[in-house]
Amino acid sequence: MRRIQQYSVVGIQRESTQRDNNVSHVMRLEQLIDTFNGRFLREYASATPPLSHAGATVQGRYGNLTFSSHLKPIRRHADPTHICGYDTNPLVFKVSRSPEPREHPANAAMTDIVCLDRLGRTVHILNYLSLEQAEGYIFLHVHPQHVLTVQKNHGAYFEDIIRQCELPVSRVVITLPLDSVYESQQSTLLQRLKTYRDRGYATAVKFEERAGSDFVQRFRAQYLHELTPDFVRFNAGFFHPPYWRHDDPQSYSDWLAEIRTEKVRVMIEQIMHPSDGERMNRIQPDFVQGGWYENQCTAGG
Repeated sequence: MRRIQQYSVVGIQRESTQRDNNVSHVMRLEQLIDTFNGRFLREYASATPPLSHAGATVQGRYGNLTFSSHLKPIRRHADPTHICGYDTNPLVFKVSRSPEPREHPANAAMTDIVCLDRLGRTVHILNYLSLEQAEGYIFLHVHPQHVLTVQKNHGAYFEDIIRQCELPVSRVVITLPLDSVYESQQSTLLQRLKTYRDRGYATAVKFEERAGSDFVQRFRAQYLHELTPDFVRFNAGFFHPPYWRHDDPQSYSDWLAEIRTEKVRVMIEQIMHPSDGERMNRIQPDFVQGGWYENQCTAGG
């Protein structure tokens, strides 16, 4: 009986510690939200605080958009049970039918992109911190137009937000999407992406499916050695027709090996089907993401 009582006391103590930790986290979250709301209100002359939270989930509001985060585990292909970080993207779940009026500056469209980009990344950072095991990398996306609009000191604004969250900048991966739409401005985009790396961020480039293998080959030949991002990212659909010209899976591996010679890690995402999982076993990327691996890991306990 004494041992049962002892174990019960230990269990109660653990539950109490967990409750204390949860309360402490929510209090810290509220402090950060208040701080960042003040900053956004001052800088963008909004009448409504853009950040709020329901429990440990942070939401952002911009104009008629309300959004939160969808954090997707990034796993090592060699050991999918090992999560090495989380990818993020805005999840829009509400559109107001009568958005409040806002006064726009002269360059409204560009200001909107920069502000929404910064606000979205702030929401993702705060939700990432709410994870029980917020370890490894957090992958954040920067809009190409944001990079082109902001002329200098890329990463400085967001670095201050990251440091207030007590997160090392080196664990934040800034991802720049690339395709032929911005090919004429690609040199400028990549030079400015380097400024993030110079500030201590990890960096990644992500090739959209419509970019095609020829576009990526031009990037590898002209820019990869100079830029050397930490990650090169693809969707699984990139390796399907009509985006990929070859049917031989070995050609994928040979082609990706040319990228890996620059000590760049390859990440393939949106792996949803068994056929894609089999293709990954041939391609052997460094990191993977997608429902196929989540189902396998869940089924395996």
